[in-house]
Amino acid sequence: MARLILINGAPGSGKSTLAEALAGRTALTLALDVDQIKHALGRWDEDRTVSGLQARRLALALAREHLLSGHDVVIGQYLARTEFIEALEELARSQGASFCEFLLVLDSPSLEKRLGGRAEAPSRPEHSVHNKSVGPADAERLVESMASLRSKRPSATCIDATGSLTETLESIISLLD
Repeated sequence: MARLILINGAPGSGKSTLAEALAGRTALTLALDVDQIKHALGRWDEDRTVSGLQARRLALALAREHLLSGHDVVIGQYLARTEFIEALEELARSQGASFCEFLLVLDSPSLEKRLGGRAEAPSRPEHSVHNKSVGPADAERLVESMASLRSKRPSATCIDATGSLTETLESIISLLD
């Protein structure tokens, strides 16, 4: 059975890196990055809301096709509201796939440190874009947004992401196996 795996967490928590690493473990598993789709849209930054919604629609279509072929899809995305999560969950159900929802949990000081490190030395191309709108001073607000989401998505599996990315990946893998 194909799986749609969502790795949700605040910016700087390692979602995209973890999604890519998890996808790399199995042939033809798709690491689907909604932000990359958004940034591929012409003049996306002129209306971030419209481009973000369009990127999500495209991501759902791509995920649907990949699940139909019997392959897993892994999405690493910061989602503080439930609408897109619910759309992903419904997509998995409609395609006969399982839906695995993970929420990366960090405390404010840990997230602040990671966002500071990302600002000083971006390790992914999208960091230069994200660093303009999210920084260390946003850590507390981001942690609170994830805590609020936890109350709305009690079935999500919380993962302690304060350790290394390798440790966090191992935690996710052990839960999936």
